Amino acid sequence: MMKTKYFLVALVLMTMASCKEEPFLFNDLATLQFGPPVSAIYQPGAAAAGALSTYTFFYKSEDVLQDTVFFDIYAIGGTSSKDRRFKLEQVQVDGVSNAVPGVHFISFDDPGVSKSLVIKAGQVHSRVPVIMLRDVSLKTADAVLRVNVVENENFKKGEANYLWRRLDFTDRINKPAAWGGIYQNTYYGKYSTVKHKFMIDKTGEIWDQEFMSVLQDPLLPDPSRIMYYMSVIKAALINYNIAHPGNPLRDEVGDLVVFP
Repeated sequence: MMKTKYFLVALVLMTMASCKEEPFLFNDLATLQFGPPVSAIYQPGAAAAGALSTYTFFYKSEDVLQDTVFFDIYAIGGTSSKDRRFKLEQVQVDGVSNAVPGVHFISFDDPGVSKSLVIKAGQVHSRVPVIMLRDVSLKTADAVLRVNVVENENFKKGEANYLWRRLDFTDRINKPAAWGGIYQNTYYGKYSTVKHKFMIDKTGEIWDQEFMSVLQDPLLPDPSRIMYYMSVIKAALINYNIAHPGNPLRDEVGDLVVFP
């Protein structure tokens, strides 16, 4: 409990000088770990959120050849009077198509990227840029990039659960990370690319991670909006099935497309 308290306090740059136990206060070496955006640190489960992310170039115009996503990272133990560089590395994941540096993403050792791997003086937070490259292979397969914190002269590793981030990216329609949990059970049902494309076609919305995250924002709840979209989609599905007697809409594996 106290460790969680220290973590949250460090994120918002509040002093910990009044605490009797100060295991993360900056001394010779601080610790480093990933975390949520600063705006989300007080949300339940925020510290563990964002470990798995997805991205697709599918919705981008063909002339977009690269894009960037960001991971939030924190120095635990207070600020320093000097800039502190940190190091990250790619770790191979078994059983998947791992992203290849220079083909699918720009390496963290690249000078253009490594210069961004720094906690500025007086701060405890930074954003790590992950620059993805739109290789043709992404049209037929996902690329998986796992990023781990590496110890260096400025930082030891923080809590084990927060030392990594994983990004799955592609150039195909894919399941947004927001398609899950209570929203999947209540509104969307089992994911399929056919269902996803049907929702896009019938609403004119792209139903990507950004759109769904706004739609599901717990800080600005608007259930009437999502209920409206789902009513449109369900009506469209009924009309499709009526227009195709004996041949209702099925997904890519042959299962009927249904919504809860």
